[in-house]
Amino acid sequence: MADISTISTTIATALAAALCPDGTASGAVTGRPLIIRRGGLTQADLGDAAHTLQQGCDFIGIADLPESWTRLDEPLGRPWRANNQTPATVSISVTGTTATISVTGSAMPTGTVGLRIGGLPGVNGTACSLHVAMPGDTAADIAAMLAASLPGAVATGTSLTLPAGCTAQAINAGTQAARCVARRQSQMFVITAWSALPAARDVLGQAISDALALTDWLTDENGSTFRIEARAATNDDTAMNRGLFSRPARYLVTFDTDLTRTTPVMLAGGVGVGPTVVTGDVLLDQ
Repeated sequence: MADISTISTTIATALAAALCPDGTASGAVTGRPLIIRRGGLTQADLGDAAHTLQQGCDFIGIADLPESWTRLDEPLGRPWRANNQTPATVSISVTGTTATISVTGSAMPTGTVGLRIGGLPGVNGTACSLHVAMPGDTAADIAAMLAASLPGAVATGTSLTLPAGCTAQAINAGTQAARCVARRQSQMFVITAWSALPAARDVLGQAISDALALTDWLTDENGSTFRIEARAATNDDTAMNRGLFSRPARYLVTFDTDLTRTTPVMLAGGVGVGPTVVTGDVLLDQ
């Protein structure tokens, strides 16, 4: 989910890559040391730290303006849309009335496993039990959880045994990440260049402008993509008597507050899928 904090961090990372192509330890394209971060200048930046304005270090700060926040129209109904599919690392197999769970090597448990069972005592028709694997699950955990939902089933280690006379079919499927746009908004972000010399400020300000000139979209650490558009930039010399010159540049960012959920790539049991589906059918890729 995109957030003002992840957006600021993503912008800072993009500027660091463009302005310090040889790494931040090697200095910037301006030929001067450069510090890029969220927020503004601190008292230490003005003279009480190892890297200060007076020692020739330039700064870039990234801040958001709360009064610029505007809500935009999002997709009607806030529909959930399937995203990336994750292959299953958990599987279940059936021999007679015994089902066995296995997890691939040391892989993180992913996928959906379950049983479709006929002849279960006290249950008319076909029963179905499913489990979506979660990080930290073990094969024994999954076997116990499936058994707990099935009358008469007993779990022993990584296997579970069904009552005599039952017929069972294994269900194995991967999972998908489903995404929903809960809210869409735009907000102004200010990228400010600070330097102790007006000429150095101009060089840094131009470098920022060039770095983002052809950038319309950025993707944050959560995989959310947002639009960034240049707006007004100004020179600010109001603190020149303190040896401080700045250039704030405004960028309008449009981003979604999106939610993600892990869902199985199938439905089982015929619940809520309409009158044409027979109870107990398994629908793949739904």
